[in-house]
Amino acid sequence: MKPGIRSRIQIIATVIVILSIFIYFLYISDIVDFKIFSIGDLNPYGGWSALKSIFTDVSYRWGGISRSIALSISITLTALLLGRVFCGFLCPIGALQDGFRFLAGKLRIKKKRLPSIGLAKPESIKYVLLIILIVLSTFGLSSRISVLSPWLAYLNAFAGLRFHTGLFVLILIVLSSVFFRRFFCRCFCPLGAFQALLNAISPLKISKGKSCNGCQLCLKDCPVDIMPDDEDAISPECVNCLKCTEVSCVKDSPGYQLTFAGKAVKNKTYLRSSLLLFLVLFIMLPLSGNYKSAQGAMDLGELKDGVYQGLGVGFGGNITISTTVIDNRISNIEITSHRETQGYYEEVFKTMTKEIIETQNLNVDAISGATVTSRGFLGGVKSGVGMAMEDDTN
Repeated sequence: MKPGIRSRIQIIATVIVILSIFIYFLYISDIVDFKIFSIGDLNPYGGWSALKSIFTDVSYRWGGISRSIALSISITLTALLLGRVFCGFLCPIGALQDGFRFLAGKLRIKKKRLPSIGLAKPESIKYVLLIILIVLSTFGLSSRISVLSPWLAYLNAFAGLRFHTGLFVLILIVLSSVFFRRFFCRCFCPLGAFQALLNAISPLKISKGKSCNGCQLCLKDCPVDIMPDDEDAISPECVNCLKCTEVSCVKDSPGYQLTFAGKAVKNKTYLRSSLLLFLVLFIMLPLSGNYKSAQGAMDLGELKDGVYQGLGVGFGGNITISTTVIDNRISNIEITSHRETQGYYEEVFKTMTKEIIETQNLNVDAISGATVTSRGFLGGVKSGVGMAMEDDTN
């Protein structure tokens, strides 16, 4: 591979994400009538959220593969088959840290190594966080931890939305990356921990060549400070940036090389294959069937004029909705209170409100990537409309 291709791919991926989210901001602000990706589409935890709902929510109805589920599948299968290419080349948070560490180097700020306490390595923290995340989300506490997500803070920053707690976490990540390479990725990223576990059993390995003399030059510029050991294959903590496979050994002996199921693979072949697999899965899976979230139909019938307060349960808890009925029609839907996650609820409230008022029909599809919020919103509207129907009956 040509020097700098990793940086170019990171820049391209980051620009695509930022541009998509900015267009999404224009979309929810009614400035444009189209979007590329929403914040929900770019949430890599969407697949887990759907899987968890299947087993823990009896009211959940599978509606097909959404874009966020496709992203989760893409990351999972790519890591399982071809290692952590998402971490090394595509993750915007990773690129952000690499960029600030690069600038710090230009300013002659020396990097530091992460300290270890006895046999405990700081990289172990993210595996504990992964377990905590799974347990909390399983018990329906996802909304309590989503506000701390630097991923959502990063996306919301470019969507023109108000800042939240995750922004402070993101700032700490940036500051730490000035001194430590990929500090967040190595120590605190649950997604990185998940991929590292898959990387450990992947047939794709970065291994020492048979005649490697152990000079350690190959790992000198490793972005996650992998330390050499006696093992033939590099640690699963590797983000597959391929730097160690490109260094020319000063002792003129082959160093590290890529292998797949024991057979040598060229860097270009690996990179093209892994990026192609990721993109094909992410783009094509949602097209395998129209994504719809089944909602119970509700015949509006005769409605009595008035303003009705309805209650639904969304991702963050109760959603209180005021539904106004005039001349037997739903004329206005106003969200009175909610605790939904920023970046998700805006499209739900905007799009579903418009569709319900225009069609006078409550059998509308959920917004991809924000299913729970969509169901909570629709439940609140149905609750209010139900009161209008009861009033008319009485």
